[in-house]
Order: sequence, then C-alpha cells, then structure tokens
Amino acid sequence: MRFVMRKLIILKSLVDFIWIVTCIPLIPILLFVSVYMFIEPSILEIPLKINENNIKELGLSIKMSTLVLVAIILISIYCFYLFRKTLRHFQKRNPFSDVIIDSYKKIGNLLVFSGIAASVLFFIFKLLFESKFEVHLGFSPYLFIVCLGLFFMVLSEVFKVAKAAKDENQLTI
Repeated sequence: MRFVMRKLIILKSLVDFIWIVTCIPLIPILLFVSVYMFIEPSILEIPLKINENNIKELGLSIKMSTLVLVAIILISIYCFYLFRKTLRHFQKRNPFSDVIIDSYKKIGNLLVFSGIAASVLFFIFKLLFESKFEVHLGFSPYLFIVCLGLFFMVLSEVFKVAKAAKDENQLTI
C-alpha cells in the first residue's frame, strides 16, 4: 500500500505541475483570443499557405473554427481538472466515492465529444480551405482522445460495480 501511495503522490505532483504551468495560463489566453479576434480581426491575419496558394481573406469561417477549437481545448482543460479532483479523492483513500464515478463518466463523455468535434473540425477545415475530401482511417490523435474517453466511461462503470459490491459486502458482515 505504501508503494502505491508513492506512485499516487508522484502522479498527483506531475498533474499539479502541468495544471499550474500549462492549464492555468492557457485559460485566460484562450478567453482573451476568443473575444479579441472579434474586436481586432487582424489578430487572425496569419499568412496561411495551403498547396502553394496564399489565403489572405478567411473571414467568418476562420473565426468560427477558432472558437470551436478554443471550446475543444477548454473542454480538455476541464477534463484535466476533473482528473485532478479524482486524484485528491484517491489520496483521501476514498476510491469508491460517487464523485469519482461521476467525474470519470463526465470525463469520458467530454473526451469522446471533443475527439469527435476535433476530427469533424479538421475534416471541415481541409474541405473548405484545401478543397480536399480526405478521410483518414489510420491512427490519429482524435481517435486516441475518443478511445481515452471510452476508457474513462468503462472505468466509471467498473468503479460503480465495485462500489456496489463493496456496499453489499459491508451489509452481509
């Protein structure tokens, strides 16, 4: 048990480090960019070169794509926050809490949604800006995110069954 707690402390420390260094600064930056791009559209005037063609005027479609991408990133940050919260419950030695079960289910649903949304976004981006109709059936990061979301959903169900077995076991003693 002591060895498991050391691993948990290391994991929680790494997750906290990533949270402090990456996620906390990223939230205000993303919110600022998502509002500022409507106030000053020149922020999105990055020279975009696709297939040797320079695209200068992207208009509303690039703004909407940026907003969807910001939303996907914020959903991912929220999933990371929920994961941090579940690690705190594990440190309190309360692994079968309803908070953990609900958090894992929520993380799973959000990750599946964000993985599908990101793959649809980049499919539409290729279709609109590169005029290519491409469907990749191989390994992609979006497929990995969907798989991770499904894993968290399964984990939620496993913890729910384990909690029911634990409660039933306590009643029989």
